[in-house]
Amino acid sequence: MKQLLIPIAIAAGCLLPIQGALLARLGPLLNHPVQATLISYIAGFLVCIAFLSVINVPYPGFNQLYAINWYLYTAGAFGMVFVTGMLYLMPQIGVANMLVAAIIGQLVGSLLIDHFGLFGGLSIPISPSRILGVLLLLAGLFFIQR
Repeated sequence: MKQLLIPIAIAAGCLLPIQGALLARLGPLLNHPVQATLISYIAGFLVCIAFLSVINVPYPGFNQLYAINWYLYTAGAFGMVFVTGMLYLMPQIGVANMLVAAIIGQLVGSLLIDHFGLFGGLSIPISPSRILGVLLLLAGLFFIQR
């Protein structure tokens, strides 16, 4: 079953450079990069509303939202920083460089989260093969830049 999910994850990942390239074009048309991020989040919000309506899933209620720990809401803030960084950096360093560098950052952060079992996730120790995977991505970044 997991093997079937990998192509879906790859396809979802293919959307990120498209989003970044579109945001990189949108950013200069506005007064500030964060304005482009706002446009992106408004569009995402509207798509979420439409999708929930189409699949007939109710919106979360205020009691449900109130019961959520405050720190879980910071995920959107982290996303805002990433999206803004992406639209600011892509025109300067290129889509491939930005995304490979971002993936390396994501993997380093993921290794630490897994290693310490942070945020209620699985505890998967850092291993030499996992470190090698990150180093190979660093080598990939080197070759992409050449």
